[in-house]
Amino acid sequence: MHILIDIGNSTVVVAIAEQEGNIIHTWRFKTRKEETVSFFRYELKQGLRKYGVEPTDVESVTVSSVVPEVDDDIAQAVNDLTGIVPHFFSINDAEGLISIDIESPTQLGKDRLADAIGAVSCYGVPAIIIDFGTATTIGVVDAHHTFLGGMIIPGVKTSLNALSQRASQLSSITIEKPRHFIGKNTLECMQSGILYGTSSMIDGLIDKLLPTLQEPVHIIATGGMAKDIIPLCRHQIQLDKYLLLKGLFKATHQK
Repeated sequence: MHILIDIGNSTVVVAIAEQEGNIIHTWRFKTRKEETVSFFRYELKQGLRKYGVEPTDVESVTVSSVVPEVDDDIAQAVNDLTGIVPHFFSINDAEGLISIDIESPTQLGKDRLADAIGAVSCYGVPAIIIDFGTATTIGVVDAHHTFLGGMIIPGVKTSLNALSQRASQLSSITIEKPRHFIGKNTLECMQSGILYGTSSMIDGLIDKLLPTLQEPVHIIATGGMAKDIIPLCRHQIQLDKYLLLKGLFKATHQK
């Protein structure tokens, strides 16, 4: 068994993968910068116990992190449980899979890099990769396996929370498809705006990106809000909730 850990700004996702890289179990918990090693050790231990995985069954642990403040605690928690020093995914792991053509490659978020590797390895090139997380990110890989860059946009929930906090009469809402496209009340207006507005933005950005790439272009989406946004887009977009985790495994186990 292999453990793959994605430390995001909002949540930590832990996956258990088989020898071939198939993801068989996942669990998540909140990313808490103020917590100690014991918190992360407890959350990891609970997941392993839930799925009947003994620490001695774990062969490797790979971590992708965009929250360096918790890296040491996670590493210590993993080592305490399994005796393994985890491998922290880095730009060096991309060698032989993709090249990177941006101004400061070392500043590229590990999540975006893992997404790109997952897309290239599982779907092919050229590719447009959309990750609906705390931020909505778009990555572009050309036919030569070169990561060209992309966009970073406030995430769906991030935008909605900002709107609710700034406008006293607009409270927090559940994000679901409204009954009417043209909202008939404040709730429907906000739901329609966030869902149809985001999907229209994604379609528009894809329209602008396609002429720069050789066809056919693979378009893949991942992240927590992808399942709500993608069905509203007019472009054909493949949904893959494990894309980042697959990229982590491909980069560190199957070169």
